[in-house]
Amino acid sequence: MYTLPSSLPLDARGKRVIVENVDRISNLPDDVLLTILTSLFTEEAVKTCILSKRWEDVWKQLPFLKFDMKYTLNYDLTCLATRSNIVAELITKVINNHNGHLLCCTIHHFSYQSRNGMLESWIQSVVHVKHTRTLVLYNLLGHRKRARVIKFSPNIFSHPTLETLYLNRYDLETAHGFNGCHNLLVLKLEKICVEVGVLNTIIASCPSLKVLVLEISWYHHIGCLKIHNNNLNLLHLACTYINRIEVSAALLDIFSIGCFIPKDNFVLTAPRLLQCSKNYWVGNGNIPDMSYNISHNAPEKENMGYVYVVIEHTNYLLRFISLAVSVDLMNPKEVYMLQQVFVAWDGEIRDLEIFFKHGNVPKEEGESSIGGEQKKMWQKENSFFDPDFRMKVVKMYNFSGSNKEELAFASLLVTKGRVTKKLMIETSSLPAKKKLELEATVAKLKQLPKGIKRLSIECF
Repeated sequence: MYTLPSSLPLDARGKRVIVENVDRISNLPDDVLLTILTSLFTEEAVKTCILSKRWEDVWKQLPFLKFDMKYTLNYDLTCLATRSNIVAELITKVINNHNGHLLCCTIHHFSYQSRNGMLESWIQSVVHVKHTRTLVLYNLLGHRKRARVIKFSPNIFSHPTLETLYLNRYDLETAHGFNGCHNLLVLKLEKICVEVGVLNTIIASCPSLKVLVLEISWYHHIGCLKIHNNNLNLLHLACTYINRIEVSAALLDIFSIGCFIPKDNFVLTAPRLLQCSKNYWVGNGNIPDMSYNISHNAPEKENMGYVYVVIEHTNYLLRFISLAVSVDLMNPKEVYMLQQVFVAWDGEIRDLEIFFKHGNVPKEEGESSIGGEQKKMWQKENSFFDPDFRMKVVKMYNFSGSNKEELAFASLLVTKGRVTKKLMIETSSLPAKKKLELEATVAKLKQLPKGIKRLSIECF
């Protein structure tokens, strides 16, 4: 009599069932298998090559490679150099065996690899052979307290397909690696030690930049950081003290800062941020964390700052507590972009300054003045704000009591309890007649049922 093996699985009734040993996953198309492998770490993805001949070469088509050597810290630090070099050789083998081009390559390495030429070899391979579009390099300190000085070979980051470069925790001695980097659109330098003259050369060598994020510690605070770029859409500065900073950026829409800079030490020439930037310095020179002139340029690359903040790096907003924004509520595209910023913002905005633009928005054929279905989108509280989103103090500039959209927006903030402390509307710069008209509008806002009883509504 035949007896079922005790190792067979049980069905819902507790009876043992025979499971057909068929590998259906291997019959899936390559693009589906690649989607599965993309969710794995590169090390795990490579291991699938031993499953069967069908899987042997699938991982070699992956569009993303990510290597993280910090897991070698599980070993005794005294043998970290030896262990990391063994892992580095395996990384080299994986890169060399990979077929095709890469969308992104991320490498977390130790300083040993920057000293023995291994890092240079990787960069050369993934940039100039694999045509990587995004390269992310992290220098792991291991048992060191600071990074070693690194010298990148001339032109190593100059390649037409490389558009985005992230460097984290490096001491840069020269700018040679950035020679002729007209290709870079996004440059993010975090926890970088560098001479101001070297950084100025790096920035000048990348004239096509749309996004520039700097977290810099200077070797010396004597000098002037110069950022002159007419393509720049987003700029973030988080630097230790330096004598002077000059920024000239004709297309700059997003400017944020994570450090203290005295007003006399800072020159900002950014025509699109004229409204937002007028209140950068309050009291002793504190600068609002982020200023954003919402602009709806049609080409995606013209709005790379918006894509960076709202879509690709929503954690970017986590570092800020204040926001100054310029927006035209008659423009449905700008309203949508504002809504996306609010949704991406996690938690409370301590201070929000809104500068209302009054532009004539050209209507597309068949479109109403506010854009059809988009007309009421921002007026729907549940869709416009994240449930936990709040603002402590809101200041409105260039507010028009006759503009129905602006009035509806202000009413929404009052009645739905989105502003917790103060709603302030600027009237001091207006002619006497307009000031009286706006004060009458503010009086009407005060009569609305408040979502938060202690909310103060006033002119300033």
